[in-house]
Amino acid sequence: MTRYVIVGAGAVGVSLAVELGDRGHEILLVARGATLDHLARQPLSYHSQAGHREVRLPVAALTDDLGLRVGDIVVFAVKSQDLPAVAPAIAWRDVTDAHGRIRGLAADLVPVVTAQNGLDAERTAARWFDTVLGAVFLISAQHVRTGEVRVGGHPYVGGVIAGIANAASPAAGEQPLQTFTTDLQAANFRAEAVTDIRAYKAAKILLSVNNGIAIFAGDRTLKDAVSAALTAEAKTVLAAAGITHHNTTDLTLDPAQENFTERSGVIPGRSSTWQSFARGTSANEVDYLNGEIALLARLHHVPAPLNARLQQLLGRATHSGGGIDLPGLGALAALLPANHT
Repeated sequence: MTRYVIVGAGAVGVSLAVELGDRGHEILLVARGATLDHLARQPLSYHSQAGHREVRLPVAALTDDLGLRVGDIVVFAVKSQDLPAVAPAIAWRDVTDAHGRIRGLAADLVPVVTAQNGLDAERTAARWFDTVLGAVFLISAQHVRTGEVRVGGHPYVGGVIAGIANAASPAAGEQPLQTFTTDLQAANFRAEAVTDIRAYKAAKILLSVNNGIAIFAGDRTLKDAVSAALTAEAKTVLAAAGITHHNTTDLTLDPAQENFTERSGVIPGRSSTWQSFARGTSANEVDYLNGEIALLARLHHVPAPLNARLQQLLGRATHSGGGIDLPGLGALAALLPANHT
């Protein structure tokens, strides 16, 4: 069976490690900081629709010898802002065959999966790797306390849409794509292989530009109006940049899926961005969500005042220690078009 080296021990990375490990796959979870220290000493507390259990996961630091082998698949489950640092740390590792002989570098021999939100990850990974699979993860997983992950999906753990972002040849990409989606299906994910992964990534960013709104205190109706305007602005910018996107409704792989089961303890509205601010992390993915829209707007000479302002507000809040229920919603509401006020 395929071994998965999962770089990043947040909600997505840990969920993948647990579910794939349950199906007999060899797993190596690459973690850092407090999470690495915790998992090296004690089990993960994992909550899902199936109940609560303690799971021992094999963990390593990025600086350790990961023993990369021919046939491995590496999943980058770090946030977008961390990918430029971790990708080269993997790319220049030796890869050995079943007899322990070095066959070449990971950059040439190991396919990688980019699990990041936004539009930048696949291009970033392609600086180092010949074979990059882009993936959109649709999973209600939350990691707020060190050593604890909650997953709310039922009957599936979550959904994954994956496709070849780049490959040295069609065959070089098709085989790992088929392996990845088949393995996830067996691990109770609703996984689908597509030919236009960038259009799905673009659909996801239309949802993700709203992640930061939950961090602010304020009226729900006003938050909804700001969210609608952020999405409309992002659509205009993507059109100006010539980036095709699917409808956000195309991201629903199964209409019967429930994402917030009471047994799991997953609470609606707590996106990955919210979780970063709740933990007070020193960095978050806002610069690759609202910041991506602001970048494209500047490059293609169209306005994006709402996305740029949200990026600024959350950037300043990050440097002040994060937190939730922050002020700032009024500053966004002041930028709403007349038909939204």
